[in-house]
Amino acid sequence: MVRPPARGDHRGGALRLLSSGADFTYGNTRLRVRKAGLLHRSDYEALLGKDVDGILGALASTPYGPEVEAAITRQRGARRVHEAVRRHFARALEEMRSFYDGSARELVDLLLSRWDLHNALTLLRGVATRSDPEETPAYVFPMGSLNDALVREVARQSELAAAVQLLVRWQLPDWDTARTLRRAWPEYERTEDFAALEHRVTAGWARRTSDALESLRPGSEALQRLFGREIAERNLLTALRLREALARGEIERLPQPGDLEVYLPGGAVRPESLDEAIRRPDAAGVAAALAEAGPGAWQEPLERWGQDQNLAGLQHELETRRLRDATALFLRGDQLGIDLPVAYAAAKQIEAHNLRLLAEGAARNLSPERVRKRMILPESGEAGAE
Repeated sequence: MVRPPARGDHRGGALRLLSSGADFTYGNTRLRVRKAGLLHRSDYEALLGKDVDGILGALASTPYGPEVEAAITRQRGARRVHEAVRRHFARALEEMRSFYDGSARELVDLLLSRWDLHNALTLLRGVATRSDPEETPAYVFPMGSLNDALVREVARQSELAAAVQLLVRWQLPDWDTARTLRRAWPEYERTEDFAALEHRVTAGWARRTSDALESLRPGSEALQRLFGREIAERNLLTALRLREALARGEIERLPQPGDLEVYLPGGAVRPESLDEAIRRPDAAGVAAALAEAGPGAWQEPLERWGQDQNLAGLQHELETRRLRDATALFLRGDQLGIDLPVAYAAAKQIEAHNLRLLAEGAARNLSPERVRKRMILPESGEAGAE
């Protein structure tokens, strides 16, 4: 039986309150040096059109080199790129974590807790859908309390109950998430509604994070803005999916105005505003009402959605804008605060997104133009734009 590793204080305490005076000086100096190693727009352009071997060859001379060397002996085809990206992403963020201690470390732990949540839900979803236990780990980042041995142990469970039992027993990815999962499990056994289980676990994480960030001020503002924006975008997409489901006859009615638990807590936009907007009769009216309720970054994407109702396109554009704004903190953020870890994590997320797209494009022989449209390419003045 695989046993979870002993966890340091940063895991169970990812959401603990901070004392004032977080010192980011050393860690942020290290990140400014590492910024030079980020992939540039010219690097991505050079990778477009290459086959998988060409992509791996080019990455071998970058900070991805150690992961590329390991992946080519363990995987085949495009999975070699995916494996290298997965391992490099985890290593980069764990090394970033190690640059900090004290209250600064706790804030960085809070920043990285979103990937703890991602990992837990990905594992549970894989077991629930009876996915190949060899495939699911490819979408899990071995970081935090979840190493590859634990990931494989959970992924190979034949029943969701067994996977949940392991996460709860081992308090993975952290004590709070395991507790929420344990409390949500009886309702799942009654309904077998995995989406509801996933929502409850996510809502628990969002509520804890929102409360912690509010208590951490001053010092958490950049992370609080990013979190509030991301949650608001998730809620926006949930609202529009509800509207689509109603139009297709998949649901009989929208949630009642007083029953908005379908939305996540902690977003920068009130769920009541989203609920009111989606009750408009036409898409253009819905888009206008949502744009008025949300931040300025929503206006143009929602105008396009009002014309084509392309929800996937809206999601991609919102994420692109949010990640670009986060990486811009390298230049305009507080150089002695959480802003630089936020920027670095977003930059590595963009790299992972783009490299996986390039690998899939190469494997499926997609045109460079088609792949480029789905990439998040740095613009002038952004990290990686050189």
